[in-house]
Amino acid sequence: MNLNRVAIACVAPIALSLTALSAPAFAQNPSSFERAVLAELDPSIRTEVERRATGGNSVMSVVGTMLLNNYYKAGARKPGQALNVVAVDFSRGAVVFRRAANVFEVQRFDPRTLRLLR
Repeated sequence: MNLNRVAIACVAPIALSLTALSAPAFAQNPSSFERAVLAELDPSIRTEVERRATGGNSVMSVVGTMLLNNYYKAGARKPGQALNVVAVDFSRGAVVFRRAANVFEVQRFDPRTLRLLR
């Protein structure tokens, strides 16, 4: 019985380390939707998104952050107010920002450059 406990104590850390090392490898591969989004972007924007989509950041989260940054650059309606990206529609070139629980704002953007259209 003592030998079984020693074997489990030796094998458990190795098994945990193998599962922890393989998890980031799965997160690095963009999905087919994300590859389609990347294909629609200008080459300079695409390389910027690919450069930033590492370390657990998905392509869509980087695109959402870039749209949010462009919203503030273009002149936010209420500067300093916290916003979240709720939805991005590339076929229509629309992004939905959430200001509060039931307060949303829809903005149009250029799907190739991610610049907001005013």
